[in-house]
Amino acid sequence: MTGIHGERAPLRDRLLDAAFQLVETKGWQRLRVAHVAAAAGVSRQSAYNEFGSKDALGEALVVREFQRHLDGLKECLMDHRDDATAAVEDAVLYTFRSAEASPLLASILTSARVGWGAEELVEMFRTRSEPLLPYAVRVVADLVGRYRPDLDRPSVELCVDMVIRVTIGYLVTPDGSHEDSAHRIALMADRVLAPV
Repeated sequence: MTGIHGERAPLRDRLLDAAFQLVETKGWQRLRVAHVAAAAGVSRQSAYNEFGSKDALGEALVVREFQRHLDGLKECLMDHRDDATAAVEDAVLYTFRSAEASPLLASILTSARVGWGAEELVEMFRTRSEPLLPYAVRVVADLVGRYRPDLDRPSVELCVDMVIRVTIGYLVTPDGSHEDSAHRIALMADRVLAPV
């Protein structure tokens, strides 16, 4: 990166890293921008200059974590670009494991109240101008379309939407092992994408 954004990125990343750690250990409700600034080793004014408010910091944190997850999903899909069923299974399994490792990501994906005070943080995204789910569907469908132009775009979008929603359902209400659940979801996707 160059220019202003390049100079600001390290500060922004430090602040977001600090916010992530504090949210996961102490929750969102008690978090203050001053806490994040202190944990990042910068002045409170620098943190406010970067984000402007606690809500803006929270939105940036959620968007970054969600984007990181989407980047991981893209890697799963690229690893299996010639096998849609294997790509879906790997992406779903990646999601299960990532959500298990990160309460923040689990809360973002499920809007669940996981007991560490992120309800207010997650609630901000129900009324967002671009909700995260349609954004994810579009990003993943674009990627699939780039490498699998043989697949019908409306069917791909329907399949991606279904996979995301069913995966979230399994996160909220687990049924069997992650591997078995990912395999079942991949089989569902295969049926949706199968030629009529």
